[in-house]
Amino acid sequence: MHWTLAAAASIVLVLACGSADAGPTALRAFGNEPFWNVTVSDTAGIVYERLGEDDIIFPYQAPRHPTDDGTTLLFGPLRTGSGEHEIEIRVSEEDCQDTMAEAVHPMRAIVILDGEELTGCARHLNDDTGAELP
Repeated sequence: MHWTLAAAASIVLVLACGSADAGPTALRAFGNEPFWNVTVSDTAGIVYERLGEDDIIFPYQAPRHPTDDGTTLLFGPLRTGSGEHEIEIRVSEEDCQDTMAEAVHPMRAIVILDGEELTGCARHLNDDTGAELP
């Protein structure tokens, strides 16, 4: 009986909060000058967008923690199906100030696309609290 109640509670929790996989690995990283955006999702893969360019889609790979403290997630390096592009995404749990909006986001991101390093901020996809103003 306890197992049935626990299973039911888990199902209700997942339905209320989204999928069980929409946790720390479902996120969006973004930056300015140049404007770029990376969405990471186990269902849609990793989608890199840059203003004025075609989207680049990479297969999803679960992140790993390259440090012992568990506060950094590392995705990749990953290659597109054609092998034309390579991406690596490093997200750390530290406040990040958006230079254009003067807002503070909960994570800092470094994206390396085809050897070009881009820095910006990140947040979980299921985090709808909005950025804090400094």
